[in-house]
Amino acid sequence: MAATRLIALHHVKTKTVAECLKRSIDYVRDSRKTEDEKYVSTYGCDPNTILGEFLLSRRDYEDNIRRPHKNDVVAYQIRQAFKPGEITPEKANEIGYELAMRFTKGKHAFIVTTHTDRHHIHNHVVFNSVSIDGKSRFRNFYFSGLALGRISDTLCIENNLSVIQSRYEEKLKAKNNKPKWKDRSPDSLKFLVDVEKKMREGKGRGYENWARKFNLKQRAKVLLFLEEHGISSFEELVKITDEMQPKLDALNSRIKKRQEQMAANKEMQRAVIVYAKTKEIYTGYKNSKYSSDYYREHEDALKEHEWARGIYRMYADGEPPKMKDLRDQYGELLAENKTDFAEYVKLKKDTRDYLVARKNLELLMTEKETEEREKAKSKTSRDSRSETSL
Repeated sequence: MAATRLIALHHVKTKTVAECLKRSIDYVRDSRKTEDEKYVSTYGCDPNTILGEFLLSRRDYEDNIRRPHKNDVVAYQIRQAFKPGEITPEKANEIGYELAMRFTKGKHAFIVTTHTDRHHIHNHVVFNSVSIDGKSRFRNFYFSGLALGRISDTLCIENNLSVIQSRYEEKLKAKNNKPKWKDRSPDSLKFLVDVEKKMREGKGRGYENWARKFNLKQRAKVLLFLEEHGISSFEELVKITDEMQPKLDALNSRIKKRQEQMAANKEMQRAVIVYAKTKEIYTGYKNSKYSSDYYREHEDALKEHEWARGIYRMYADGEPPKMKDLRDQYGELLAENKTDFAEYVKLKKDTRDYLVARKNLELLMTEKETEEREKAKSKTSRDSRSETSL
């Protein structure tokens, strides 16, 4: 289960945009809630420079498109809470990341943090109201919260988690305020109605007629799906579904690898900026013959300079790269990731459709085998009666 909520973060008149953003980002990144930021992931930005990158995209939009209006929204926050004891923090963060990607379509930078300080694990997602390229804003459309909830429910079903029932279902099944959970295990893919079981529960003739028609419709849907996709046997369907998961895993691995490269790229960009700002101070430190008084006076700047040099040694063999090259590389990685993520979303949807068809076909085959056994028993009984009468 995951209960979701979409919150618009407005610009408070008494504070700057940077202060409003910083307040929200600092809250979701609280080390006490995320176990020292163990469960933090980002897209289109680096955790260490996220505030500056949000503001940079916003400035590009304001300079080239239009100025902000009253009650301007600086960012949006998604809250996603899971049923207690049903999910691990790592898995929750992964689902929160994919929820943000699907909802923003990869157009907006965001940070996903998973909080473990409550009895229920929950995610906080803060995404920039301005797109990464600074050319558009997120449009908070009518019923956007409902759309967000549906995406979240879809992800829960895909990961074998329960989903929360609608209020209408709650009123019908329980007249109290406690949330009711509807388990969505893999068996929930079963669409066919068990007519005999329902008849034993006391359902009438009208229900029996409806159920049989319903089963016929589901059979037709399965056969139509197989025909549309040119599948001629159950074995062929099994082979297709078995081959889809490795493709999904490969795409997911490529996306995550690029994200690591993008994070390293952003760290290098920050190192280039820090190195340039502190180079003169470091030169003065050398000219002072590494004076302890000079070091104490410029300790913070010298430590930052040493950090930047350490990044160079780690990623660039000690040589500072050009900022233009880094930005071009980051843009290429981002474009490749967008393409792969779009393919990943489509393949995941296709995989779900094929798995549903496979499950339904298994049920149909099982039902057919049961009918044949019943016919065989009935025939044996009639033959026995015939022999007795003779």
